[in-house]
Amino acid sequence: MFENQYNEEMEAEVKRLEGKQRARAAGHPEWDNACAGCGCRLDIGVERCGECAW
Repeated sequence: MFENQYNEEMEAEVKRLEGKQRARAAGHPEWDNACAGCGCRLDIGVERCGECAW
């Protein structure tokens, strides 16, 4: 039980850090997340915007 919770928390933290890294790479270090395709601002936990997901 604790192992599953730990794994979920670590996965969420990795996604958060990846999003922050994409935002910095897009030139917006103040954002929490950016699209991996076009660099637009996104909510945390999302990798690509609707247009780039296709």
